[in-house]
Amino acid sequence: MSISVRWMGINALEFRHSQGAFLIDPYVSRDREKLTIPEEVDRYLDGPADFILMTHSHWDHLPDVPRIIARTGAVLLASKTACNIMRKVGVPEDKLHELSYEEVVDLPGNVRVTALESRHMEPVGAPGCYQSIPEVSMQERAHWLCGEVFAYLIEVEGQRILNAGSANLHLPAVDQLQCDGFFCGISRWKPGFPELIGHIQFSRLYPTHHDDFVRPLDEFSLRDDFVRLKTALPDLEGKELPVLQWMELPQIPADGKA
Repeated sequence: MSISVRWMGINALEFRHSQGAFLIDPYVSRDREKLTIPEEVDRYLDGPADFILMTHSHWDHLPDVPRIIARTGAVLLASKTACNIMRKVGVPEDKLHELSYEEVVDLPGNVRVTALESRHMEPVGAPGCYQSIPEVSMQERAHWLCGEVFAYLIEVEGQRILNAGSANLHLPAVDQLQCDGFFCGISRWKPGFPELIGHIQFSRLYPTHHDDFVRPLDEFSLRDDFVRLKTALPDLEGKELPVLQWMELPQIPADGKA
């Protein structure tokens, strides 16, 4: 049993396994003027998806989701804010699952997801929540408020995968949590963030959200966030994800050492 992952920059991740496929924060449009470009979504996200997980609802995470849902029929699992934005832009109610912190959901493909309370690295991005359907047009980046923030513990094919979409965590939710692979947004992390990582027991960290995400994917380039993190934590077991290429996750032996 194997799990393959494809990184599309930012915290956009596509996972495939023996019983299905799912997405996390699948944003690929990356245009300086337009929030979403249907042709780019179809170009980069042309595979199946049983469900979509959303860590938070900023413009660089959520806007491509309606197009993906329309094509795949996937259900979005996300915050109240994210779901209210999706209602505003016309996503059907039966394609939305509004999550609560600590909720455990059994999903297609024999996947179990635990929704963990998390944090965004403030004040970067537009803070705030929508407790009802927004009255604004959603045409501006500032309209896409952060909303309630989630990290996800995903249990699939005998592995435990943790994803956090921003360079911050809610320690009570993850302290002493054990996982095999930790996919962690490290965008412009600040001093103090490395000590947060020390509370999670993981076999390998896979950094995300450390690219220049205002550039199109065909002009992809990395920033120095991971270089700085490895300098701060020289013993960090980390591995770069190849952009737009499938990578098989290592099998985890019975002793838990990858």
